[in-house]
Amino acid sequence: MWLRAARETSGGVAGLTGRGRAPLSRVRWVLLLAGLMVTPSKGSSPESPDPNREPGGESVRSVEVRSPARLHLGMLSFGDPAIRSFGGVGLMVERPGVWLRMQSAAELSARGPLAERAVGFAAACRKHWGLSETEACEIEVVEAPREHVGLGSGTQLALAVAAGLWQLHVRNAGEVGEEHLFEREEAFDFARATGRGRRSCVGLHGFSRGGLVIEGGRHTDSKTEAGGDPAGAATSFSPMVARVRLPSQWRCLVLTQRDASGLSGEQEQQVFAGLPPVAREVTGELARIATLELVPAAVEGDFDEFAGAVFRYGRLAGRPFEAAALQQPHAESIADTITLLGELGVRGAAQSSWGPTIFACCRSLEQAAGVLERFEDLGIAAHFDATITRFDNDGASLRLLS
Repeated sequence: MWLRAARETSGGVAGLTGRGRAPLSRVRWVLLLAGLMVTPSKGSSPESPDPNREPGGESVRSVEVRSPARLHLGMLSFGDPAIRSFGGVGLMVERPGVWLRMQSAAELSARGPLAERAVGFAAACRKHWGLSETEACEIEVVEAPREHVGLGSGTQLALAVAAGLWQLHVRNAGEVGEEHLFEREEAFDFARATGRGRRSCVGLHGFSRGGLVIEGGRHTDSKTEAGGDPAGAATSFSPMVARVRLPSQWRCLVLTQRDASGLSGEQEQQVFAGLPPVAREVTGELARIATLELVPAAVEGDFDEFAGAVFRYGRLAGRPFEAAALQQPHAESIADTITLLGELGVRGAAQSSWGPTIFACCRSLEQAAGVLERFEDLGIAAHFDATITRFDNDGASLRLLS
């Protein structure tokens, strides 16, 4: 297959670690391929407030919401009624995230990718907050990752839509140009409004302030709760037990295989219902890696230890789900790509959720660009949507436009 041929072609390139610096022109070329020179960053300077508008004047009419993408390394435990289920480890990255523009309107409407889902989330929010039919909004989905590829797009879209509607019709305060970051309780309310957070809550916690996130899971009566009621709302959420901001110089190469998708919906529910519980020995080792390797390495900025822990956690967390994962059409190519990344000197590579997204933790922009350039040379990049991005340490943001 295409990947195996590329790996054979790679030969002795295992020494590519990013310590050298690629020529600037080639780095720029790789960045253009990754889209880094197209989209303005989420942290760009806010617009200057209108000097003619006095405090307490006209209500804000339009907002912009940006949220990061979620990478999920795997669950700590599942299926054992004596142990919390659905806890796990995740990372938030700036791109490819959700970017919305929303403005007040007399009825709900949306355009852009995932527009129908956006309207559904807005309708659920309006019901949750007891808003009238005319307290609505127009939603422009400027950017959003593909659904069911391991980037948490459903949760991030839901929370972003809820945040925008909340600002327009519930909070309804602030000055034009003001930027708002979200507290945990605000994110929880958005999740209740849209029915998110019924299983893993990595994306929910990451929406509020980003970072490396470790959640503890929650007690359940039955592993069939993994499927859940799509219309239901969580009454409690898996607690976050650790969050660490990652060094700004580190980068993440996000690779999503084209023409492939992971498990979701009823199919995912059926798979969970047929899985045996995660062995307690596996849960114990995953907890050890998370708390004694990942967290300390992130706090100290020890990239080598962090990257090694990402790989070990991801590999072990996937074993309880291996039988189901191997049935996916993209399973072999994803495994081969992670192996190839290791041969290219990338230690911190893993699959996100059910795939087909994988990611590679890189020490620097130069290393990430060099790896992507090798993928181009080997003819692999054409099979992936590739993005070089920073790890997100802020979570979602809302800016008042007018």
